[in-house]
Amino acid sequence: METERRHRVSPTGVLRQGKCDREAFAAKRRLPILVVLDQVSQAYNIGAIFRLCDAMLAERLVITGADVDLRKRNLGQAACGTQYWTPWSQEKSAEEAVIRAKADGYQIAIVELASNSVRPEAFTPKFPVCLVLGGEFDGVSQKVVDLADAVIEIPMRGMANSINVSTAAAIVLYGLSCRAEAEI
Repeated sequence: METERRHRVSPTGVLRQGKCDREAFAAKRRLPILVVLDQVSQAYNIGAIFRLCDAMLAERLVITGADVDLRKRNLGQAACGTQYWTPWSQEKSAEEAVIRAKADGYQIAIVELASNSVRPEAFTPKFPVCLVLGGEFDGVSQKVVDLADAVIEIPMRGMANSINVSTAAAIVLYGLSCRAEAEI
């Protein structure tokens, strides 16, 4: 048994393989996906979404309606350092951020339950895309819903009516990043 352990590849070694240095990473082309958080306030969720934006090479993360402190323990634990190299900004309101994105030619897609929503696999993105995710309790604000070009719904088959915002972000961002890579 001990011999087998010594011959395994270190998980850390595998994870670090093929990674570029920070300077080269900063110059890497990002995917045309802008992520806007509408009233997401829990530090752990913000940190987890920083990490997702890094993993999927999202263009930028915009955090609205919450004061962001990068030194918060839960944010730092979830982000694993990505808060320091993921492009991001803090803005007053999601509505203002979305209006600006729309004016800049972004398709506005929100993750929310609505009568006109489609499943992630049925969504046809027109890049660049601005993906809006709502707060833990209230979801995406009605003013932002009214600005949306598309509504994406993750089907809830169990007893709960929703999933964690960072989990929803992971599901939708992965699909968008695959489609964006295919188009580039």
